[in-house]
Amino acid sequence: MTITVVGAGYVGLVTAAVFSDLGNKVFCLDFDAKRIENLKRGKLPFFEPQLDDYLSKNFSQKRLFFTTSYSESVPKSQIILVCVGTPPKENGEANLTYLFNAVEETAKHLSGYTLIAIKSTIPIGFEDEIESAAKKFAKTRFEFASCPEFLREGTAIEDTLHPDRIVIGTSSKKAQKVLLELHAPLGGERIICDTRSAQLIKYASNALLATKISFANAIANICEKTGADVEKVLSGVGADKRLGRSFLYPGVGYGGSCLPKDVLAFAAVGDHFNYNFDLLKTVHRINESQIDFFLNKIKSAFKNKSLVSKKIGILGLSFKPNTDDIREAPAIKIIKRLIQEGAEVTAFDPKANENAKQEIPEVIIAKDEYETAKQKDCLLLLTEWPQFIQMDYEKVKTIMASPILFDGRNALHKEKLESMGFKYIGVGR
Repeated sequence: MTITVVGAGYVGLVTAAVFSDLGNKVFCLDFDAKRIENLKRGKLPFFEPQLDDYLSKNFSQKRLFFTTSYSESVPKSQIILVCVGTPPKENGEANLTYLFNAVEETAKHLSGYTLIAIKSTIPIGFEDEIESAAKKFAKTRFEFASCPEFLREGTAIEDTLHPDRIVIGTSSKKAQKVLLELHAPLGGERIICDTRSAQLIKYASNALLATKISFANAIANICEKTGADVEKVLSGVGADKRLGRSFLYPGVGYGGSCLPKDVLAFAAVGDHFNYNFDLLKTVHRINESQIDFFLNKIKSAFKNKSLVSKKIGILGLSFKPNTDDIREAPAIKIIKRLIQEGAEVTAFDPKANENAKQEIPEVIIAKDEYETAKQKDCLLLLTEWPQFIQMDYEKVKTIMASPILFDGRNALHKEKLESMGFKYIGVGR
């Protein structure tokens, strides 16, 4: 098949890379001319494991093309996969400007029957407006479908190749057939439904993941007040096969480009349909409160609870390991607060240093994790990169001014570190 992927962000690039590798001819289209030129030269706009290999391989073998031109790509394509961003507005609603622009420009250049499949996350109820916008410009027959993505940054290639499910939302038998054929080489359960159900599957999935994280953080807070150990408690909860341990991990909260945005957008959808989604609003509130909760832990470790002139080391800046994405990253929020409190902050991340420096010019970027710890009054683990967990903590203790370690991910061995002489402070432990 010939496919146009509109949007060269995380979802678009991964989608283009995988479907071109499966033997399709794929145009990856984006309005950002500089990004497209960089991609042609092999320069990626972000870090994602394996992605550069997939892109360079299929680009060199002329299955994958990067373009800013709708006229070059859309008329030749049987399928248009729309993968543009839907960032949040100030009130939490999704901003659909990029989506409407992409659909309208696509419609202007259609040639023959074309299937437009929306992979972007969009609020329920806007599919009619999007289709109407396309009809204003289309001069040929087209159909719409919703085909949401379920990628996790850091494992996006594997998630695309080996999905748990492929959701196809459309009332058209022909559109179903086209999308089933496109996804035939991939595994996963096929969920065939209407467009609104497809969109709700995406929102509900992310909302439930966020709910589990906020639930774990709420339990951690109770554990601290009662003297219980949250790791033991949640291990016991997660042993129930009906519940599972996945995402039942407390810490400094969730971040990234999906969960924070989709939780707020889903709550806004409830408001739009006159349903007060109190549960999700509480999930968001708990997540935001974890920053204050963790900051108070840090302040309590020092005399008079003052952070003025304290030298603090930060291990991890990205919102999760195996990505350079700092969007809504708890580490970034915590660093900003520490600097406001008068602390001198040094940080290191295997991939996100440059992005963080642009966001927070005041932060000092260390050359590695050990320089981050050198002569610090305390050390904060905020992203659980394997190299931080595997550090030589005996060495770390000798180079720190004071061996105080805050584990914002409960990723380290508490008893072992305490036996070395560290003052270990986790979440709910």
